[in-house]
Amino acid sequence: MTTTFAGMPDEGLAFLEDLEERNTKEFFDANKAVFKEQVQAPFAALVEAAAARLRRSVPGIGQPKVFRIYRDLRFSKDKTPYKASMSASIPSRGPADGDRPGVDTGYYVNVGPAGLYVASGLYPPSREDLARVRAAVADQELGPELEAILRRAAGKGLEPWLDPLRRMPRDWPADHPRAGLLKARSLVLNRQHERAPWLQTAELLDHLLADWKAMIPFNRWLERVP
Repeated sequence: MTTTFAGMPDEGLAFLEDLEERNTKEFFDANKAVFKEQVQAPFAALVEAAAARLRRSVPGIGQPKVFRIYRDLRFSKDKTPYKASMSASIPSRGPADGDRPGVDTGYYVNVGPAGLYVASGLYPPSREDLARVRAAVADQELGPELEAILRRAAGKGLEPWLDPLRRMPRDWPADHPRAGLLKARSLVLNRQHERAPWLQTAELLDHLLADWKAMIPFNRWLERVP
């Protein structure tokens, strides 16, 4: 049985907007009830409903994780204590699949005053996983298959985020036909939806699911990396 999601309340989005400008413990503590009822609870309902629906297409996904709104300040120059948006991720494979080949991927969502951000893929990869992915990109069969997946994803409004190196990795020539992908330090598909009225309705769930489902072939390619 899943929680019903009816949209992100206007009061909750307004709170996050205020939090961007008044990012203090005093402001947050004074409005903690608003945060819990108008931000945290509806976002958790969104993630739970989205995971339940995604599981129909990807039965093996793991349990979703909603990230805390508190920022990790240990290694950050920015000492503001709170994030001004809510985010969550779902691993593409559960704990029982840990010994399967391929790399571990996931599905990500962020909701806040800027709108809806959706992503999936490999971020940040370990050095070993990145080496395996690059070898697959260079492969004569797997590489063109990934290019085709990315072309189809682009037709659905998704864009790759690669965080590329300036120079080609030393194992491949600079004129390699998939040089752009081989330079990638991460391999992510993403989409930013600008803030719109549907953010406050159940239609938000539909937009999120449409993007996640369009990302499934991309994640499955990564999971097949030898």
